[in-house]
Amino acid sequence: METIYNLLLEREVPLTTAEMAIPLIKQHQERLIREAEQAEAVEAHTYKPADIYEEGQTIVFPALDNRRGEVVSIRAGQNPDIQEFDVLEVVFPDDEILHFAARLEDHVLNQDPVLDEDIEDSTPEGILSTYRRKILSTIENKLQETADIVQIAGRWFPSSLLADIHEGHLNLAEAVLDVSNGGPLPTGDFLEHLELPEDLDPLLAEFSLDYALQEDTRFDEVGPAGQTLWYLRKLEPPEVLFPPARLEYDKHSYKRSSLTDILLELEKSLDDELSEYEEDVEEEINEVTVTLLFPHWRVGTLPLSGRLRKLFPTAYEAPRIRFTLEDAHSGDHFTGWVVRKEKYVFGLDEWYRRYEVPAGGLVHLEKGKDPGTVIVSAVNRRPRNEWIRTLTIGENSKIGFTMLKRPVGSAFDELSVIGLMDPVALDEAWLKSEPWKLPVEKLVSYTFNQLAKINPQTAVHAKALYTGVNVFRRLPPGAVFAELVNRPYYQHVGDLYWRFEDNKWSE
Repeated sequence: METIYNLLLEREVPLTTAEMAIPLIKQHQERLIREAEQAEAVEAHTYKPADIYEEGQTIVFPALDNRRGEVVSIRAGQNPDIQEFDVLEVVFPDDEILHFAARLEDHVLNQDPVLDEDIEDSTPEGILSTYRRKILSTIENKLQETADIVQIAGRWFPSSLLADIHEGHLNLAEAVLDVSNGGPLPTGDFLEHLELPEDLDPLLAEFSLDYALQEDTRFDEVGPAGQTLWYLRKLEPPEVLFPPARLEYDKHSYKRSSLTDILLELEKSLDDELSEYEEDVEEEINEVTVTLLFPHWRVGTLPLSGRLRKLFPTAYEAPRIRFTLEDAHSGDHFTGWVVRKEKYVFGLDEWYRRYEVPAGGLVHLEKGKDPGTVIVSAVNRRPRNEWIRTLTIGENSKIGFTMLKRPVGSAFDELSVIGLMDPVALDEAWLKSEPWKLPVEKLVSYTFNQLAKINPQTAVHAKALYTGVNVFRRLPPGAVFAELVNRPYYQHVGDLYWRFEDNKWSE
């Protein structure tokens, strides 16, 4: 940290983690060389806990700035929790006496440091390239623990050395954004209106203003990683600032260990942002076809699951990112928002309606030519009428399912598709209806029986059940599937189908 502070003070501008890593690696290399030279010059043994020592032997201690000490006595160590070892009594030139372990095989100090000859390119840049992730994460973890060093868009600088940005500057920035319909605007567009000292480095001026804007609740940083863009929070869509009610998830605990392999595989295929499985999506992904879950369809969003996250822009810190969606059919561009913490993408409601994409419809997404742009298309876009599961509203606002012929404008998943006749009436019934307020056990059984009534075999597929339950209440697939395998009244009848046994329900 001393080296980092000195580096930032010397450069007088914010630096990225990688820019700080190079001098840190160089300093570490120089220290290793110096330690080796000092140990060789005094013909002393470099201390390792695993080695055996003798009285009168001189030892060099790298962890103590290469201090030299002489072993004056050796005794047996006493610790029932570890193997046999010796205790060295070592006296230093200033008469300080310290004690060290010897004949101790299991200790981190026994490991040799990585030598430059073990690396193909031993320059600081080559070492950073070889161990980039580990080195940068180590530095960033330390910086994040340091209260007076702040980060903006991947750069770091001491907060006490930032330029003075006062309330007048911030009011002017708000006015500039107001004129621009809320934004987004880069920081440079504000600087030309502010009267900051002429001798102030432009990079430091921009960083200082970014920090002041970040600390003011009127402003929201909405740029993707590597790009700082500002927006007026009061002009952002409410669905971006506050998760829509249909997407809200009340954490529900369930026996995840009881899920079978086939159910776990099904869960992974559903692209649900609430799924709890370990994501192993490391490879580059350029396109994905996703089945639209009812609550996402209803509020004009997409899930930010492991696979889909690879397509959309991300950021260092910004909780919300404004980006561009491109309509593959018309070539039109429209605004989308990535809401990172709640894991959804907002801005597709009008597009769904335009192409009559149903809940359960197949939506294809791919990276656009321009960075940060995502191309969206309806799979097999062709208006037609199909027999599909459709929501009904009965007496006392009771929501159920039936089979009706409904217009659809794209391909859909037969187990996930859900038709709707009157969105407003549904929303009113949803707010009044009891099922979504029920405990999970009763909600799943209610939905199961509603779906079983419209199937001649009275069997319900796990995917259809998960989709149906999410009409009433937002639940991840694992929570729904756990009910199927843990409740005695669901009988597995093959593949991913279940039947309901009334006699066991009564028990």
